[in-house]
Amino acid sequence: MSPIEIREASTVALIAESGFNLYSLIVDGFDYMHAEPGFPESGKPTHNGSPVLFPWPNRIAGAQFTWDGVDYELPRNEAATGCSIHGYAVASPWQIIDSGPGHVTGEYTVEGGWPTRGRLRMTYRVEPAALITTCEVENLDDRDFPFGLGFHPYLRVPGPFDQWVLQVDAGQFWPLANMVPTGPPQPVSADLDFRKPKRIGDQHLDDVLTGLSPADGLARRAGLHSMASSITVSSDPGFREYVVFTNASRDAVAIEPYTCATDAVHLQQRGIDAGWRVLEPGASQTFSWRIDIA
Repeated sequence: MSPIEIREASTVALIAESGFNLYSLIVDGFDYMHAEPGFPESGKPTHNGSPVLFPWPNRIAGAQFTWDGVDYELPRNEAATGCSIHGYAVASPWQIIDSGPGHVTGEYTVEGGWPTRGRLRMTYRVEPAALITTCEVENLDDRDFPFGLGFHPYLRVPGPFDQWVLQVDAGQFWPLANMVPTGPPQPVSADLDFRKPKRIGDQHLDDVLTGLSPADGLARRAGLHSMASSITVSSDPGFREYVVFTNASRDAVAIEPYTCATDAVHLQQRGIDAGWRVLEPGASQTFSWRIDIA
């Protein structure tokens, strides 16, 4: 199936219908999004582009949870941790409902394997040297719809990886064991404090950061910089966590806006505010984030 192309001036984005994954973002001839050769025809959707993580981002411990007295078993798709990771939407067909030269809208409906039915409707729009993503999550059921939403963009800038500079507006981190939070957030340690931009160097990152500064509307939250170019990631207050991840090939950094922490459903049931969302019947909630390139 051919990818969907949207463009504005010298900015071009390519989107796969499977997973609605925006896997290429080219500005003035340079692709700021990492994807393996051959994707999306081959390769894992979670290893390429900007995977859409819904109805939960990152991991749910034990690949199971209980909701309203009912036990739910999820795909145990991460052998190393025994978790279920990154939701259903990432590898599922989406319906394209609207498109134009500079935008495309798709939607995905959760049906089965989850407590209730819900829909995610998303629009990608390109502007010169920018990508804007808007989302609406809607409860289609007569019972509450629980969810989390996240994005996993593998971003890259020109120049050698060990010279890249990372900035993240986060003053706290979630302590992890087996990649799952063990308790409430703690103040960032020196190695995870990216509030002032600093080089990544040889540091490996796979961390859940939070404690963002208060903001109204879209606000700059993170950035990736080289001598030649910069990427800025902005999001609205609905995205309260950021995961930062350096991939194995060390040719990209995933800067991931999330509405909730890893394993948020279990944390919330323990009385820890982790951002787990619950929509009443007929209710909806909107979220937006953007990438700017300079």
